[in-house]
Amino acid sequence: NGKLVPVTLSGTITEGDTAVDASTATYAVTDEYGSVQPSGSITLAANGSYAVTMALQAARKGNDKDGRQYLLTVSAYDTLGNRGSAATGVMVP
Repeated sequence: NGKLVPVTLSGTITEGDTAVDASTATYAVTDEYGSVQPSGSITLAANGSYAVTMALQAARKGNDKDGRQYLLTVSAYDTLGNRGSAATGVMVP
């Protein structure tokens, strides 16, 4: 129906051998049609946890019967400049 649906992405960014640079934590969203979607910075709690809510559009192309699929990616750098990331999919019917 084209409406925006609130979706909350949450998790924890943990450090490996080197501390996470909390100022570099970001998220980015892409959809299956290659459209640019929400992106921005993430505020990390002291334990590395985060939660960010974004609005994703409930719209699909006419021949796409399974709903609109989005890929949500979170990334951050450690203090040595190494980047880590994780992604998950979400489907908005």
